[in-house]
Amino acid sequence: PACAAAGLLAALALPDSAMGLGFVLVAVAVGAVALPAVRKRITPWSATLGAIAYGLVAVAVFRDADWLVGLLLLAGFLLAALALSGAGRGWLGVARGGASVVLGLLPVPWFLAAAVKVKGAPLHRRMVPVLLGGGLTVVLVAVFGALFASADAVFAEAVERLFSSQDWAESVPLRILLFVVFAVVAASAVLVGLRPVAEPKAPDLRIRVGRGLWMTPLIALNLLFGVFVAMQVTVLFGSTRWLVSATGLTYAEYARSGFFQLVVVSVFVLAIVAVASGALELAGRDRWLMAGLLGLLCALTMVILVSALHRLDLYVDAYGFSRLRASVEAAIWWLGGIFALVLVAGAVRLTRRGNAGWFPRALVATTGAALLAFAVWNPDLRVAETQLAVRTLEQIDQDYLGSLGAEAVPALDRLPEPARSCVLRDVVQANGLHSPDPWNGWNLARQQARELLGRRPVLKDVTCPRTLSRLDIPYQD
Repeated sequence: PACAAAGLLAALALPDSAMGLGFVLVAVAVGAVALPAVRKRITPWSATLGAIAYGLVAVAVFRDADWLVGLLLLAGFLLAALALSGAGRGWLGVARGGASVVLGLLPVPWFLAAAVKVKGAPLHRRMVPVLLGGGLTVVLVAVFGALFASADAVFAEAVERLFSSQDWAESVPLRILLFVVFAVVAASAVLVGLRPVAEPKAPDLRIRVGRGLWMTPLIALNLLFGVFVAMQVTVLFGSTRWLVSATGLTYAEYARSGFFQLVVVSVFVLAIVAVASGALELAGRDRWLMAGLLGLLCALTMVILVSALHRLDLYVDAYGFSRLRASVEAAIWWLGGIFALVLVAGAVRLTRRGNAGWFPRALVATTGAALLAFAVWNPDLRVAETQLAVRTLEQIDQDYLGSLGAEAVPALDRLPEPARSCVLRDVVQANGLHSPDPWNGWNLARQQARELLGRRPVLKDVTCPRTLSRLDIPYQD
């Protein structure tokens, strides 16, 4: 019954609405169905992951940008599944736990059938009376409903309006599908709660190798990184005009020439650390030497990330944020946090004060918290603000600004006419701001945008010039 109630809520709350309150209510209902099965084994880790998961889902009420909300809903589902599973002390456990609710869909039919079994009463003997009772109910309601309709004109008109309207009839197949899908997902979540995932054990593949095999490459890498970092200090603390004159590159060319390469370098370093710490078996002095070289490499990589962030800031100062640039900057900060976690895990493992079994779950929690912080930062609003701050009216890309979410309306409202109405007209059309949301689609960003546009309506009789994409036109003093 609880799974059916969650499915019924999804069938009522999700159709005919944008992302908003309905999605959050359904997520809360599914969690409430699974909570009794898992409450006795809630740990600080699972509580933290669950809280972050619901924080990510709750963003659907406060933010309107579909590209952001869709990503956070997916991340919230994976984190909630991991919290339910009880796994996560290893990387295989993280993968198995994140997929636990999906994998639990296979035994759901058996689970639902077992819940209605009664000893000594075959299923068909119980289903026949239920079906007969349902058929009798339909017949009685139809007969007496027809009599009431013939006896009262108001009731007859209401019945005719109900059955002549096509809106509800067209949505019935979708509502049935949503009922089945979310009832089954809720049942799978209950199954995961009743049968927590056994922590998979990875095979021990660590090997003993001579010091010369790993020490020489790591020393060479550290020297190379050190030279690069030393040269980047001049870039980080030198003037921007000197940078452009010395390299002969524009802001965009300088940022693009090395930014993505530096991010790839940091990812490769994480792979090197993972292989070196997980595949090599060391003892005594070798352990300390390896830890020192890897720690130095991580520290130098963090400086390189600062350099990449500086390049991106030059890019943003010249052109403003776009959604891609905002996402990449957030990724740099996230990578910096991951390297900090790696250094802490290495120190804990080296001093033997504990194992690093907390690291996979800490990395997942950090990633979820970073996504939540990114949503709080409000990227679409920052895009609009920076675009208007660094560009003249002739340089702004009105088509791009018109594709932003409703949260960008307060910044776009500061544009002079007729550009303001031209841009906001596209925003209204793209985000459905011309009419109020139904109860199940209520969203704070859209509500605030409608209130603002109600005080200062978009002008209808304006001519909007055709604009080209100008996101990379440099700002002129």
